[in-house]
Amino acid sequence: MYFLAQTIGAVIRWLLKGCKTKLEHEIHGKLPATWGRSYDMENLAIGMLVGCIFIAIVMLLLYYNVIS
Repeated sequence: MYFLAQTIGAVIRWLLKGCKTKLEHEIHGKLPATWGRSYDMENLAIGMLVGCIFIAIVMLLLYYNVIS
């Protein structure tokens, strides 16, 4: 799960940058960190945030019977 969250964070970050960097560098953390201890830790935090948002959306859709 750790690697999956980190990969999701790297892909989201790559998309937000407009695909200007290499995806491989984003996934393997070869770029300098901007706000965290390391680039991998930043990708993990983004991945966990996206995972929480996804779970919250699914729970809301289930609560309002949009999906069964």
